[in-house]
Amino acid sequence: MIKKTVLVFLCLSLILSIPGCKKKLPTTPDIPAIILQSIAVISSSDLLYIGISETFTATATMSDGSTKAVVGGAWSGDNPSVATVGASTGKVTIIGSGMVNIFVNYEGKQGSKAIRGLPNYQGTWSGSYVIISCSATGDLELSGFCDIFAVGTVFPLGLVLTQDQDRVTGRFYLGDLSADTTGPVATNGQLPLTGLVPGDPFTIDVLLALQSTTPDQITGTLDMLWLATGFSGSALLSCNIFDLNRTSSMTMAPIPPRKPTPTLQDIFRALLRR
Repeated sequence: MIKKTVLVFLCLSLILSIPGCKKKLPTTPDIPAIILQSIAVISSSDLLYIGISETFTATATMSDGSTKAVVGGAWSGDNPSVATVGASTGKVTIIGSGMVNIFVNYEGKQGSKAIRGLPNYQGTWSGSYVIISCSATGDLELSGFCDIFAVGTVFPLGLVLTQDQDRVTGRFYLGDLSADTTGPVATNGQLPLTGLVPGDPFTIDVLLALQSTTPDQITGTLDMLWLATGFSGSALLSCNIFDLNRTSSMTMAPIPPRKPTPTLQDIFRALLRR
């Protein structure tokens, strides 16, 4: 009996020692945790006009490739002179020109988007400018140019502008005289516009330096360099722009340029006409 027991024990030990005879218990594979990887801040554009308010949104991308809307994130900005930001709503209001980064913090991650605030110069504008200084040389000085265009004289000014992001094209109107113009909106919001009013014998090289910190209003300066064919010297008028307001967001059809009339008195009267 003892021999049989020992024999059975030895047989069982031999069977268990043979590879493949032991059965392994099934194991559950490790499932990686799904975590938040990145956040994208979303707005209608990365260029927004002064006075515009927009509620930004954000999308979270997870480690498995899925996405979800960010709800309950903390919003902020890094340039309060350009934009105000609702901390819980993501509402961004552009109040000035320049660059601002908009941030949202959510579940330990941060998303951001760079936004540029700039003025909206689109539309039809009407206002005035006043001469603050006059200088002339050569024949133009002898003609009494600065007596005709005296300091303190006020003239009408009109603009018809089309804006595509930060590029402006259009036409300026100095009374009856006008010319095409174009220029870029600088980061600080200033818009330099140049144009040449052609004529015989006078030509006027015009430089406008415009700024709009308040919607529908423009301030700035206007410089005019006068030259005359067959006359020596030149004349320079420096002017301040005031009461230049947007009368319509629409732009009217361009008007062909009118050549300056041949006498300073006629040009003076042309500049006075609206």
